[in-house]
Amino acid sequence: MNRLNFFRLLPLAALVAFGAAHAQTELKFGHVGNPGSLFAKSSEEFAKRANAKLGGKAKVVVFGSSQLGNDRELMQKLKLGTVDFALPSTVMSSESDLFGVFEMPYLVKDRNHMKRIEKELFWSKLEPTVEKKGLKVIAVWENGYRHITTTSARSTCPRTSTASSCARRRASGASRCSRPTARTRARWPSRKCSRRSRPA
Repeated sequence: MNRLNFFRLLPLAALVAFGAAHAQTELKFGHVGNPGSLFAKSSEEFAKRANAKLGGKAKVVVFGSSQLGNDRELMQKLKLGTVDFALPSTVMSSESDLFGVFEMPYLVKDRNHMKRIEKELFWSKLEPTVEKKGLKVIAVWENGYRHITTTSARSTCPRTSTASSCARRRASGASRCSRPTARTRARWPSRKCSRRSRPA
């Protein structure tokens, strides 16, 4: 599933105050990503483009690696006006329950599907719910894939255990392959599959 639930946010108060500023203003952009991460690259590209258009009237300065706080702290600082931009993660569902839909595995099929969700649902249904909380979403972008992983080396579904998956498992250092043999297959359920899994 494409995980596309990251947003750039600007507090409403900052939008109002910005126009009245005369000297160059430093606009703080906080995120939790490490150097070289998608968080960092996205934020730095945004700052580059914004600063080119601002023409010296203000300057967007990026603070990564949680320098200005974690996601929840950044949300609070946005409301207080001590941070101007933030690139939050799944914390958005704490601002509005509707944002929790992006945590559902396999909800988004592909990038074109996400474009439809953004166009037809996001701006009309979801964005207004956080604007009421004092936050303004100014853009949406992708943050990679949501995976389902397992903490157990064994799969109890014969139909999902193939020779190629065994080879991959061995290459990753697993002690043994969980592919069922003719001897063990008879003990496995013919229709029901179970897998101990958790969201990534």
